Amino acid sequence: MNVTNKKWPDDYFFAERKKVLAMWPTGKEVDLDEAVAYHKKMPKTRNAALKDWEAKEKGVTYLWPSLGTDSLAAHKELLLYMQEEGEVDFLTSYIDSLTRNCRFKEAEEELNKGKKTGKAVLNGFPIVIHGVRGCREVVDAVALPVIFMGPTPDARLTHEIALAGGHTGYSGGPLISFWNYTKDIPIEQIIHNYQYTHRLMGYYEEKEAALLYCVSGAMPSISPPSLMIAPEIIEVLIAAEQGVKHIRLNGWGQGNIVQDIAYIRTFEELTRQYLDKFGYNDVRTTTYSVNPTGRFPTDPDRVFALIAYFTLVGVLARVQGLGSRTIDEAHHIPTKEGTAQSFRCARMLINMLGPQKLDILDLQAVNTESDFIKREVKAILDKVLEMGDGDVITGTKRAVDVGILDQPYATSQLVQGRVMGVKDHEGAARFFDFGNLPFEHDIKEFHRQKICRRQEQIGKQVDYDTVIKDLTAISEGGILPLS
Repeated sequence: MNVTNKKWPDDYFFAERKKVLAMWPTGKEVDLDEAVAYHKKMPKTRNAALKDWEAKEKGVTYLWPSLGTDSLAAHKELLLYMQEEGEVDFLTSYIDSLTRNCRFKEAEEELNKGKKTGKAVLNGFPIVIHGVRGCREVVDAVALPVIFMGPTPDARLTHEIALAGGHTGYSGGPLISFWNYTKDIPIEQIIHNYQYTHRLMGYYEEKEAALLYCVSGAMPSISPPSLMIAPEIIEVLIAAEQGVKHIRLNGWGQGNIVQDIAYIRTFEELTRQYLDKFGYNDVRTTTYSVNPTGRFPTDPDRVFALIAYFTLVGVLARVQGLGSRTIDEAHHIPTKEGTAQSFRCARMLINMLGPQKLDILDLQAVNTESDFIKREVKAILDKVLEMGDGDVITGTKRAVDVGILDQPYATSQLVQGRVMGVKDHEGAARFFDFGNLPFEHDIKEFHRQKICRRQEQIGKQVDYDTVIKDLTAISEGGILPLS
């Protein structure tokens, strides 16, 4: 498959649409022109792209939960509960894992099982099974913007139905789907699928129906920020070429305040540089942060501290959007009550910090961290573009093959998987193994010196055992292992 970063011609796009809409019977419900008209009649207060941009103009931080359950009645109840009790500003439909993998028949069977027993079997909202009419029943029942979420190698039919059904944005992307949600699907095939979804979103934009695309890049595993920013900027460039105009940049918090803030601010600056470099001057970007993935504490009291901590980081970094894990995350699929409690905690902290103008962005430590992040990201992306003769998709394929683009603990077997992170003496993520990343000597020395400080602190060599302990440190009570 020869995939390049060129905007799809209309004839190719519409030919592909016929195949996609035939994947499941509910595809017949999609009428693209009618869907565009439906979006344009929607109040601006229910449009995720416009409301997200409003946050930037007002200088405020809005709250984004991650929600999804199986039946129409249950999902509607969940969203209404969060709207009324969770004090959030946006709502989401998180897609179940069967739908994410286009196993629509099985998703339908599991949905029916849940209806019979009264207990949810699916771990999300099966958008394709509910169809356009079902999605609109949910979206029209709430007053807040609703987007759908879920990295997947093939979200094409889900996009068609979700957007026609009134969702005004999507969170996911080709790189995070490749690294973290596949085993042996080639990256160019996943990118091709996302070119379809991006071209679909671009079509809505061309008809003056704004949509928000939330890039994800890569899931952190003690990952220095450049490992996450580089793939996210690639996702941004792929989306922009197909006509996407409103993009939210996802910052994954990992716990060190200085590094997390530098990551968020540097990410936005670099994204603007690369968008302008390729002529995508009319693409708007906003920032978002969320607390880390991985194991969470089982004690709700400790989780409340984490929710407050990462809310603090997001507000200090002046993000427009803030997500959060929940107090019952470690035990089961989060309940609506636990989710609402978690976001009320975040809301309280936002209300406390919002009026205060704290200039932490100008700290020397933040600037130093930012400078190294910029150099690392540029080293990776410029090498990707060089390998692709200026084409970011061609370069991405080649860079993955040789490890210029790499991730620790990726599920894909098509990844080199040589890079690895470890925490320094202050809990910031540093490179334990650089793999084949194209960094200059002084960048590598910066990371090594930070790790040496950690070795002095603990009185022994930082090794693989240290890495493993670091991976579970937050779940056990601190940014660094307590013993």
